[in-house]
Amino acid sequence: MAVVAFGARQAVDVVPVPVDLSAIHFEPDRQISIITEGGVSVPALKHSTGTTSTNTAVQDNKGGPDKDSDRTED
Repeated sequence: MAVVAFGARQAVDVVPVPVDLSAIHFEPDRQISIITEGGVSVPALKHSTGTTSTNTAVQDNKGGPDKDSDRTED
């Protein structure tokens, strides 16, 4: 059996999808790109990994662990 690199085994043909760039505009107030289609406007790209939380190590905080949570979003 011949040795074939993993990427070459998993490669697939890509079919380009046409994109109407005139539907995308930058909204300066929100500082994001917006795409409008059929009268509906939504963020062109949204990336969120959800809620994050961190606990301060006990040795860093003699009063006990300190918890912090936040949301990640672009």
